[in-house]
Parts: sequence; structure tokens; C-alpha cells
Amino acid sequence: MNRYKALTLLLVCFFIVDNVSAQTTTNSIYSKYGVGIIRPQSFSQNFALGGVALGLKSNRNINILNPASLSAIDLTTFEAGFNHNALWMNDGNQSQYTNNPYISSLAIAFPVINKKWGMSLGLMPATSIGYDYTDVFQDPIVGSVTSLNKGNGGLNKFYFGNGFSANIDSTSSIGVGINGNFYFGKASYDQKLVYGNLANGLNIWDLKETNTADYAFDFGTQYQKEIMKRDSTGKTEKAYVFTFGGMVSLARNLNAHYNQLTRTFIGSADFGTIKDTVINIDNKKTTLEMPLEFGVGFSFEKPNVWLVALDYRTSDWSGLSGSNPIVTFNKTQSIAAGFQLVPNYSNYSGSYFNRIAYRIGLRYSNSYISVNDIDLNEYGITFGLGLPLRRTGTSFPTINLGIEYGKRGQQTNGMIEESFVNFNVGIIINDKWFQKRKYN
Repeated sequence: MNRYKALTLLLVCFFIVDNVSAQTTTNSIYSKYGVGIIRPQSFSQNFALGGVALGLKSNRNINILNPASLSAIDLTTFEAGFNHNALWMNDGNQSQYTNNPYISSLAIAFPVINKKWGMSLGLMPATSIGYDYTDVFQDPIVGSVTSLNKGNGGLNKFYFGNGFSANIDSTSSIGVGINGNFYFGKASYDQKLVYGNLANGLNIWDLKETNTADYAFDFGTQYQKEIMKRDSTGKTEKAYVFTFGGMVSLARNLNAHYNQLTRTFIGSADFGTIKDTVINIDNKKTTLEMPLEFGVGFSFEKPNVWLVALDYRTSDWSGLSGSNPIVTFNKTQSIAAGFQLVPNYSNYSGSYFNRIAYRIGLRYSNSYISVNDIDLNEYGITFGLGLPLRRTGTSFPTINLGIEYGKRGQQTNGMIEESFVNFNVGIIINDKWFQKRKYN
């Protein structure tokens, strides 16, 4: 791909940035609490491997969960990711189905110094809020109350990452990396309380909005060891590769502005008449807490044949404040494992199916949210394919396909169980963009 096509592609990407930042990426009722549903902030290969990333180091796949891995990028790499989320919610009495497609990632990476310094920048959702439900309950004083609740928005993340690597000896290396992240976005909450048994009673309409814009940093490191062996001719070759990685995301109170407008009205929720303004807060400075996060992981692979990887991550959200008395915020822990197999990567004259990357993954986590003192646990199982496309000139395109089935919450003590199926498509192009070609 020549530089003009590359620049055209980048311009198209900038035009759809507004769509990325404005899209709804969840319909979960649990996105009402805290900062919403926390997105994995990873790419299509990670998705199909259960979300593992900290010990992965690839020359053809972008991995910002551990920015140290960026040093391995040897060609300019573009990736666009697309998700479709199907969600079933069940409280034991009734169920509801929703779905929504969205852009999950948009990124580019390129080598600065081959195998020593790589750089990447991109955009993706970091947290998601999206719910719309009606609840009817009995108040001991006023009787029947209808609560209409809507919310949307969340945080997006624009990142700029750098990864560096240095050789320890001929078979091992150490790498470090840093991501500079700019978080931005709007979270909107809309609640109406309609008192059905009060003929002339005043109903309540409460609108809240938080606009966040601030930066944060995370860091990564990787140690990689190549295990050598001699072939039948006595030549030394790379047999296996072990990679250990760690990451830390620094705690940060993100600067934000808060608006609240609470009014009373009479009549129905749709055609009521506004009476009085009870609360009017305009552009009040506040902060949104993002806690310290730590993670470790490893991978062990036979290059271009098979790979196994494991990740562990933890963060403490107990300092997050909230106004709902039934909700508390906790320390969260997650574990993920993934396996990849490529039957015969380099056999272009053989079956195409032998060059496909077959992937499977598992993940489990306890959420940072507890409802009625019950932890909101989540698990998922993933399957995926890495489909290499025909090479054109210096271009190496790939399509990654992934599917995940999982559950969140449980039908206990008034909670709602959510079952979900996530479909993921990642389009990857590896090419020598912006590099001058040599002619004889």
C-alpha cells in the first residue's frame, strides 16, 4: 500500500472518531452503577484468547495492555475492531433481549527502530453506560411508585503508547513500555418518579450529567527467553519462546464537571407539566476515581505453531463513592487463559485451513460492584479464528473472528442475571507504509 492510500485510510478513520465516542456499547442494567461496565481495552487476537495480553509479544498484532510488547512491531500495522453484543436479562419472572453493534477499537502501530522501539496510537471505549428500564414498587407512605430510568454514555480512551526492548544476550531480552491515555466522555442519567396514588402529588424528574476529560498513564514490562535446539543437521534454531509480562496502571482522579437538574412535575411521565426546580447544579468541578491496577501474565509458545497464555489482574475500587445504599464497590480480581494453534503456518501450497489460527479462551472475574452485599461475578468462554488473506505486494492482511458466551450476576435477592453473546471482527493490515521503496 503506498503512502497516499495509507493517508486516505487514516483520514477516513479520523472522520469516524465522532461515531466511536458517541456510540452506545452496552445495555446492561448494571452499567447504572459506578463508572459503568469496564471495557477490556484490547484487540481482536486478545478477545478470542479470553482477554490474555500481558505475556503476549507479536510483530503483527497490536497489544496495548502491555505497551512493552510494541517494540516487536516490524511493519506498520492498522487494526479496526467491531463488536456486536447480544444480551438477555432475567430476574426469574421475566426476561428481556437487547443487542447493539459498535466499533470496539481503532489503532495504528509502527516500528521506529526495528525490534527495539515501537509506537502506537488509537481510540477505544473504556467504560460503558446504557440502560433503559421501568420499576414499580410500593412506598409505605405514598403507595405505588413508578420509577423510569435511562442512562447512556461512558468514557473513551485515546492512547499514545511506546515500547522499548534491549537484548540481555543472544537468546533473551527485556522490554519496557508506557501508555499516555486521554480519557474523555459524558455520562447521562435520567430518572422520573411518578406517584400513582397521589391525585395532586408532585412527581420528580432528576437529570444528572458528568463530563470527564483528563489524562492517566500505565506502564508495562516484559522479559522474553528463546529456548534453542539443534536440528538434524546440527544447526541451532529457535524451538520455544517464553515471555513474562507485568503492567501497572497508576491511580488517578480524573477531572470532571457535574451538572444536576431536579424538578417537580404533575401529570404523566410523557406529558407532564413542570412546576418547580428543586436542585440546579451547573458545571461543578468534581473528580472521577480510577484506581491503581496491577497485572502479571506469561505465554509459552512454539513460534507459528501453538501458544498458551495466562493473565492475572487486580484493582481496588473500594474508594469509589456512590449514592445508592444497596451498592458497594470492592477490590476486583480477574484471571484469563488462552490457547492458539496454527497447524502449518508457512505451507502456502497446502490446505488453507492449515494456515488458520484457531483460538480458545476462558476468563473469570469478580466485578468491582456488589449489589445487596452480593458480588457481581462474571465469566466468559471464547472461540476465534485468525484468517490470513492473500498477500498483495508488501501488505499482509488478516481478519480475526471471535465469539464469546458469558454470564454476569445471578437471580438472587432481587438481582438480575445477564447472559451475553459477543461477536468480534478485527481487520488487520500489516504493510510498509510511509517507507521509501528502492528501485534498481
